[in-house]
Amino acid sequence: MALPTLDLSLFTNGHHDAREAFAADLREELSRHGFVKIVGHGLSNEDIGEVFEWNRRFFQLNFDDKAAIAHPGGSEPQRGWSAVGKENAASLYRTGFLKSKTAITLKDSREHFDQGSAKDLAYPNKWPRELVLPGFRDLMESWYEKMEQVAARVMGALEHSFQLAPGSFLDKMTHEKNASEARLLNYPAIEIQEINQGAVSRIWPHFYLGVITLLFQDDVEGLECEDRASADTFFSVGSNSRSEMVVNVSETLQRWTNDSLPAGLHRVTVPKEFREA
Repeated sequence: MALPTLDLSLFTNGHHDAREAFAADLREELSRHGFVKIVGHGLSNEDIGEVFEWNRRFFQLNFDDKAAIAHPGGSEPQRGWSAVGKENAASLYRTGFLKSKTAITLKDSREHFDQGSAKDLAYPNKWPRELVLPGFRDLMESWYEKMEQVAARVMGALEHSFQLAPGSFLDKMTHEKNASEARLLNYPAIEIQEINQGAVSRIWPHFYLGVITLLFQDDVEGLECEDRASADTFFSVGSNSRSEMVVNVSETLQRWTNDSLPAGLHRVTVPKEFREA
């Protein structure tokens, strides 16, 4: 199975029939899979490639430089760096829609950097010292704004597909105290035998808690989403190009749409060819 790919520019720049078709297709595919791939989103290959490069640079910083902006844990929005093991999907998401019987002791093998809006003074972002990673903050604040604009176009198309007044979704997402976050992810090297033992994975199956997730992948496979036609089965969300953007329905959007758009269950594992290594 493969996820369908839709062209967002047909909605933002197309004629009436193209807009109607895109909105209907977006709703249909998200209803069917909880996921869809999007191109024509307005972000250039250069924009995307630059963020991947800064992602690499950030996670190559030494431990002390990352630890200086570590997220302390707890219930507050995530800001700064979270080390491997600080967030584990098996425990974090088990009380939501997942209602999982997965063992709470299962661990994820990943680290991440999180940021919110630059306007959020209640939970300010944490940045490496400019001397340590010059240009990182400027680039990431610009990227955050660009992604907010893309999210607005996707949500505008969904509003249209439900025949809702403009702003029905967006007004809940774009106010100054909105909870949108940007995240950089890194999966450090790990012995395949450790993953095969069954106590550690890249990320265990989970739903996200927010409205939608917009994701760009590199060319290393691992992201998988649930095959709703076959219980307890997942299929690979491959990447033909870094410019493909994966859109994922999260739990809040499922609530907003009265279950018309069920949240997409997904996980991150190792590429299939390595699982028997």
